[in-house]
Amino acid sequence: MLNWINKFIKRNRRCESGTLNITKISSYEEYMQYTSHHRQTHMANLAFEKSLIPDTYTKFTYNGYCNVCQIFVDFTVDFNYACKVDNALVPNWRESLVCPVCHLNNRMRSVVHVFDLECHPNTDSTIYITEQTTALYKLFKQSFSNTYGSEYLGDSVSHGNSNKNGIRNEDLTQLSFSDDQFDFILSFDVLEHIPNYEKALAECYRCLKTGGMFLFSVPFVQTSEKNIVRARLSQTGEIVHLLPPEYHADPINSDGCLCFYHFGWEILENLKAVGFKNSQALLYWSNEFGYLGGEQLLLFARKE
Repeated sequence: MLNWINKFIKRNRRCESGTLNITKISSYEEYMQYTSHHRQTHMANLAFEKSLIPDTYTKFTYNGYCNVCQIFVDFTVDFNYACKVDNALVPNWRESLVCPVCHLNNRMRSVVHVFDLECHPNTDSTIYITEQTTALYKLFKQSFSNTYGSEYLGDSVSHGNSNKNGIRNEDLTQLSFSDDQFDFILSFDVLEHIPNYEKALAECYRCLKTGGMFLFSVPFVQTSEKNIVRARLSQTGEIVHLLPPEYHADPINSDGCLCFYHFGWEILENLKAVGFKNSQALLYWSNEFGYLGGEQLLLFARKE
């Protein structure tokens, strides 16, 4: 991990192993045109991924370049949370491909990589990341001293304060931070658990400096023009399920966290509605860096 920290100090962002190609998409129509033109490439990528899966469906390794550690390693792939496709098990590539050195999975390693390439941070950048109990938070805190993290602890601790374990409590719909405080806000797989996600987007906009950037991920259905509402709150605060309940793992709550949304391209319009002028989806896939599982997607917005 120290290699990644030193890379920022040296201002050297060119990976020794190669470059990561990132496709930037600004609308549903643009995405459909893109997929039409690149269908053969996507099919070839899928065939490559299938060729890696052992018939025994047991844990295996995949050799690739960890951009965090700046070395070639054997990433570990398991079948936790695997799904069936055409009667065959397919690993959850996004949450697997774990580096044996930094211990970050595919999703986390690629977040670091894309943040580096697209956001161009300095070591003194002010950063808020909406997690605090993960290896990803620890890496950012080690690399950027002005990093703030938090978890949602409900009413057990007042907002902006920390519990006995030093975990800061924040509600993304009413952050305790001041206006124009951060250079970057990072949020990964959080917004789908917030019924009023538009208010959370507005809070992120408020807390960013002019020129600040918001990089985040959510469950995203690339073929859906609109956001998909899975559950909502009634006027009395009761949960109304519109689709079968879906719970995601939660580092704070062992019961998991209810997913209210799967997002579509409408989220880019939601970002513009709260003030962001430049919003895009960033798509990427790389066998060299071990970013497998079809094209991964992060969402990016800038406060102009």
